[in-house]
Amino acid sequence: MKKIATPLILRALFITKNIKKLMKTYLSIGLFAALLILITSCKQIGNSQQVISTENKDIFGIDSLEYEIDNAQSIEFETLSDKDMWLKVVHGEQMPYQLKRLIDSYNAFVIQNSIMTDFDMLMRIGIEPRDVIKKVEGINIERITDPEVRAKIKDYKQEMLFLLSVNPDSVDHNEHNPWRVKDQLYAYLSKRYYITTFGEINEDTYWDEYNNCSGVPEMSELIKKRGNPNMVKELKDRYEKATDFDARCVYAIELAHAYEADKDSWGEDFKSPAIPIMEALMKEQKYSVYLNELWQKWRVLYQDSKGASKDSTIPNRLYNAYRNMCCCTVLSYLEKNPQDIKAVNCFLTMASKENIFREGEFSYGNQNAIEKYYLFPEIYHEDKDEE
Repeated sequence: MKKIATPLILRALFITKNIKKLMKTYLSIGLFAALLILITSCKQIGNSQQVISTENKDIFGIDSLEYEIDNAQSIEFETLSDKDMWLKVVHGEQMPYQLKRLIDSYNAFVIQNSIMTDFDMLMRIGIEPRDVIKKVEGINIERITDPEVRAKIKDYKQEMLFLLSVNPDSVDHNEHNPWRVKDQLYAYLSKRYYITTFGEINEDTYWDEYNNCSGVPEMSELIKKRGNPNMVKELKDRYEKATDFDARCVYAIELAHAYEADKDSWGEDFKSPAIPIMEALMKEQKYSVYLNELWQKWRVLYQDSKGASKDSTIPNRLYNAYRNMCCCTVLSYLEKNPQDIKAVNCFLTMASKENIFREGEFSYGNQNAIEKYYLFPEIYHEDKDEE
């Protein structure tokens, strides 16, 4: 079944409404149109009421290298609907309503992403449909506690199961279109969990604070220097000397940009040297408003190392493991700081980010190309000037 081009219907989370502004400041977080054998389990951060579960450690491993070694045979074209990627939390009655909603939002996007990723792979790779159908049938929508959201998820699941079971050429694509039904669910979830349903947020204040990290007084100058091939050593020194976690995240992000501008500094490695630095920060499980940007840019760079074609290995389960860990970190922080609307926004933006699909708006490879275009725009400036 060929993809019928449909724009993302709604990019409702607050951060997604600011693509132009983000591109101007080179802090774009991507085209926002929401577990694995990796990472240490989500930890409780100093609160007598345990909300973030430390159980189910068996789904986590240690790092991306170990993950690839352990899953060398299965990682290439693995399904997600049969994998345990739920947010690991305790659903006690004492849990604040805000946290319950955030958990529901995350798990709802897990279902949407997992089913669509499996469908996307099936259409491209041509694996046995019955195996995929069985795994999609088994995905547990009862994880969603909100009855209305659960009903929407149920409808989405049934429609996708129908599309998985029929010959693509035998259905009316105007009536039954997998990308459209996915976009419609995304639009609903984005509206249901829109940032202002959790509290008021001032857009100008948000970006002013985001773009001015107190631990990095030269942040605006560093952003302007993205694309400069001579920044690696300076940024490595600043990263190593920084003690504030926000500052370390900012320097790591800028170092990622610097390495992209100076690939000669990589040596013989085919992976950006920024990847292990970014992974180490996420695994510290400390909150920062920059966690979302750190995770998304890490994911883009990691996928770069796996390939750009539609048939490349796309380890979405690995990416979701780090997403899961980062979102657990934010939840732990919100348990003690429930009024921090910026942290809520960080969680929602990360939770709602789609997996990397094989098919989509970019016709000549997998959709990581679009992600990189928006997250590392300075790389493309010279080509754009030539055009």
